[in-house]
Order: sequence, then structure tokens, then C-alpha cells
Amino acid sequence: MRPLTHHLTTLWKWLVAAGRGRAQSDAKSIPAESTEHEAIAHGPWLVGPVVGAVEPHAANLWVRGHEPGPVYAWVGQRHDLRDARLAGQAQRREDGGHAAVVRIEGLEPATRYFYTLTSSPTRPALVETPPSFRTAPASPRAVGPFTFVFGSCFAPHNPFGEGSVHRLLQLLERDDAPDFGLLIGDQVYPDQAWNNGLGRVALTLEDYREVYRIAWAQTAWREALARLPWYMMWDDHEVDNDWAWTTQDRIEAQIPWLNRFWRWLRHAPPEARQLTRRRITAAIHAFWEHQLLHAPRLIRPPETAPDGRPLLLTSDRGHFSYAFTYGPAAFYVMDLYSHRVSGPYGRALMNSAQWADLEQWLLRVRDAYPIKFIVTPDTVFHHSLIPWGLAAWTDFPDDRRRLIHLLAAHQVDGVFLLSGDIHLGYALEAYLEGAEGPLPVWEFTASPWGQATPPWGFKLSRIARVPGVRHAGWLARWIGPNFGWVRFAGGPRPWVQFRLETPDGPVYEARFVRMRQGWRRVQPEDEQGSTHASSFRR
Repeated sequence: MRPLTHHLTTLWKWLVAAGRGRAQSDAKSIPAESTEHEAIAHGPWLVGPVVGAVEPHAANLWVRGHEPGPVYAWVGQRHDLRDARLAGQAQRREDGGHAAVVRIEGLEPATRYFYTLTSSPTRPALVETPPSFRTAPASPRAVGPFTFVFGSCFAPHNPFGEGSVHRLLQLLERDDAPDFGLLIGDQVYPDQAWNNGLGRVALTLEDYREVYRIAWAQTAWREALARLPWYMMWDDHEVDNDWAWTTQDRIEAQIPWLNRFWRWLRHAPPEARQLTRRRITAAIHAFWEHQLLHAPRLIRPPETAPDGRPLLLTSDRGHFSYAFTYGPAAFYVMDLYSHRVSGPYGRALMNSAQWADLEQWLLRVRDAYPIKFIVTPDTVFHHSLIPWGLAAWTDFPDDRRRLIHLLAAHQVDGVFLLSGDIHLGYALEAYLEGAEGPLPVWEFTASPWGQATPPWGFKLSRIARVPGVRHAGWLARWIGPNFGWVRFAGGPRPWVQFRLETPDGPVYEARFVRMRQGWRRVQPEDEQGSTHASSFRR
């Protein structure tokens, strides 16, 4: 039986968010046509364009149209596309929601390209302000520096609006603009009727697609997604709040009983009060269309239909995790929901194949890349005294111990955990009992881009007590909309710099450097071994 604190927390997540957003929406949708975010010419597209994964010689460009048909990608290096060439094409299909990804190849490493997507093979007219992207560096020995942003949790009708996204757009205008971004969960909220723009819980594939359209085409995200390469991963709300499979065969799933009760009070239809396999399939189909089509190659792809859709076979051990590299840094983006189980036979965040894939990746990159970013949509070291239910490593303590053990047993240094989900931002430092001595690990959590925040902030939180962790401490904590900004470089003395950004600017900054004795935290302006950093807390 779940603890009472879990039920209280689930009730808060519904009541607080609904209370703040109800006056704004209460079953009203965002208008189908909007004129607010037109800095980029979007042409005939319903959603997009979106820049997906980039490589040294290739890039993925995604778009969703109104109807089936071709899409043509034009790229050039002049800001008006005067030198644009037809670089690739793809087909928008009816069974794919008229979405398509054009893979462009033959590009130069670490080079900026301007682009546009058209529905006609006719050469486009000159474009005054086309969006652009930068390809990845060609070698892990590339020094940099390189910069990315990351964050999670955005709903169109939220108490804070789009301030964080507008701050990101400001950063894109600077000379040190980010090279790419990570969206690490809860990019949409199809389960929250009061703030998803639908005015109801999404039940069908068309509902889920419409939630993406509202969040990505009717807000400032439309411009941000077109101007930066993005790597994405889902969390719970892409399907439903705190959902999980009940057994490892993935035949049935569940959502908390308070979700069901709240929807019953609001006269939601029966299918909104339970999580059917049909609804899960629709949600995953929409997730695949909007977030996975343009992602890097999956590490262990699940079985798919001929059109590429994941099939959710009961015996399938495949998952959506993927890895990529960018100069001196290696990234592992974890899928924590394909095989998440909570039921009468126990709990598990990942299946055995996922754990094996993660361990193999750690061994491959341990010595080859000085900097490792592990992207985990849910927080690792944050422990809520009122548990979030089934949406954090806190609720899967055996899995958390296993993750810590993997890092410590293989003495994997230079590890930075990137997380979100909890509608709070923080930076944390931990020292593990490594196989060869103390092993520092840092966690940067950025959430939300725009969503309700817990009224108690960090008052009911502490750092998790995990076997194998010698010491852990907060570096900074923040309540309010935020996102992470990270700069890193290689060379003889690799370093990582982290900032917690808010709509009003940065509120925390720290720098981490690999010295002779290992990785250390230092002041941004001092690399002589100081182990203190300024901290801001709201």
C-alpha cells in the first residue's frame, strides 16, 4: 500500500496547479491561429521547424504539416540564404501525423548553417532572418568551449508565462549563444485539462498531437525550437501523471487513485480516469512523432511497425535511451518510463537490458571522454519528505543504489547528472566511495520552464541518504521558473561551468575543473583549487 504522504502530494499537484491555472483556462483552448510568435517565417507548417540532433557532418530537421506531401530542406552559409542548396527531402505521411524529418548530410563540422523548409522543390526566395544551427565538432579532442541549455516542465497556461523561454531567446542573440539544448521531460501536459490548451485530458492520438501543437506552435517555443538543435526525452506527463506499468510484461498500467478521483469530480469520461493500453499507445505514438523522429540513433530500439512506430510488445526489451558526443563530452540520455514498473511484484525504473546498456556506455567513455553528462529526467539526490509518488529515484531506492554503485565501482570521474521534473532548481555536490578513492559527482536540476511550483519549496526536502555516498551537500536552491546553462571545454585541463538561469537572469554560477588530484569545484574566476562557490537561494 502506498504511504499517505504519496496521496497527499498527488492531491497537492492537482489542486495547486488547477487552482492557479483554472482562472486562465477552465476548459478554454488557445486559439488555433496566433500572431504572437512570428519572428521566424514558418511557411505552410502546422508545427515547426524543429532542429533535432546534429553531428559533425549531418543534421536532422523536423516539421509537421497540415496534410501529406513532401518537405524540402534548403541550407546555406549566408544569412539571407542567397547560397542555399537543396540538401534533402522527406515525405509527410498520413499515418505519421504529417510529420517528417529531413536528414541533411555532407555538412562541415563546427559550422553554422542557415536553413528553411518548403513544401515545393522550387528554390525559395531570399529570407531576411532564416533560422540556423551549428554542426557538432568532429573530434573528441576539440577543445571548445561549447555551450548547451537544458530544462523540463512547460505548460502553455502556467502561473509564470513564457519568461524562461524569452530569456533563452535573449541568450541566442549573444556571441556566446548556446550550441544546442536538452529538453528532459514533461515537454507537454496532455493530462492536465486546466493548462494544456485542450480543456480536457487527452485521450486519443489526435488529442495528444493537438497538445504538442498548442505547446510548440502557439508559444515562444516555436522560435526557440527552430533556432537551436534539441535533444529530447520524455517523463511521466507525456502520457499521464505518475503513471507506471503494473508488471514487467507491460500489459496493464496505472495512475494514482487521486488522479482518478479528481477527474471523477470534474466529470471526466471513464477513459480519462484510467490508463488504458490504447491511451498509452496514442501517447507514445505522439511522443515518437514529435520527440524521437529527430533524435540520435537509439541504443536498443524497440520493435517497430513498418512506419517506425514503437509497438509496445510485452516481450520487447528495447527502450528509448540514446547517447551522443559533443567534443570532449559524452552524453547518455536515460529513458525512465518504457519499463518502469510499480505493482504487486515490486518496483523497477529500468529493465536488465537498460542497466547493461548504461554500464557498457560508462566503460566505453570512462577514459575516452573527460566529461560525462548523464541525463536523468527524474532527480537522483533530491529526497522529498512528502514523496512525489512514482516520479523520482527516491521511490525506487534499489535502482538509485545501483546507479551510485555503477559510478563508484568503475571509478567513473567527471560525471555530471542533469535532471528536472520537480518544479525546483538546484545544484548539488556528492562524494562517492569510489573503488580507488573519493569520487565527486554533481547534479544540476532545472525545472520548470513554466509550471506551478510547490508552495513549500525546499522546506520538506533533504538530500537522499544513499549507501556508498560519503558526503553530499546543496550548492544552490531556487524556487521559480528556471533552466540550466552549461559551458564545457577539453584540453589538458577540462572544465565545466554551470549557471542556473531565470527569466531575470542567472542566480547561481559555479565552475568545475579537472586538476592533478581529480575534479574539483572552483570559483568561476579562480582555478587554483578553491573549493567554495557563491550560492543564491530564493
